[in-house]
Amino acid sequence: MDDAIQKQILSDIFQCKYFSILADETTDVSQTKQLNLSVRLIKDTKVHEELLCFIPVSSTTGKDLASTILTQLSQLGLNLEHMRGQGYNGVSNMSGKYRGVQARVKELYPLAMYTHCCNHVLNLVISTSSQLPVIRNAMATISDICVFLSRSAQRVSIFQNDVERSFRFGFFATEAETNLRHTLGRKT
Repeated sequence: MDDAIQKQILSDIFQCKYFSILADETTDVSQTKQLNLSVRLIKDTKVHEELLCFIPVSSTTGKDLASTILTQLSQLGLNLEHMRGQGYNGVSNMSGKYRGVQARVKELYPLAMYTHCCNHVLNLVISTSSQLPVIRNAMATISDICVFLSRSAQRVSIFQNDVERSFRFGFFATEAETNLRHTLGRKT
């Protein structure tokens, strides 16, 4: 990450004082395990979520990940006493009640309340609660499309342009909106 961008994000955190952290372990295309570390803060009455950094990790135990997160935040100059929240996925090394990252962080910083990441919760609900094959298949197709698009910046750009053009020309408009536009003589 560019130093200037990271400095601006840190400046925003210092101004806001209180912040929450979000972290997720992933393996990149080169098979390197890394932890993405983000912060959530309120700036100008709006919630902002910003990526702070990617941290290569060799161990994914709750103890080691907690240590890695806290060390990185300290090295960035953040006052960990101002941390008010932490969010991770539901994997035991992250969310475990006794030995997960959340438990270890909460032990040191009791005001940093743990919340299961909403995106992970939504994905779990949709993928496991539906007994309808059409829903499960649709979710699998959406997931496959996301993977396909994410592997090429050019594909993402083409997709974004197509979606913007579709909205601009009313391809996603309801029939009533389309009829109203036609009646009023508007094409967009």
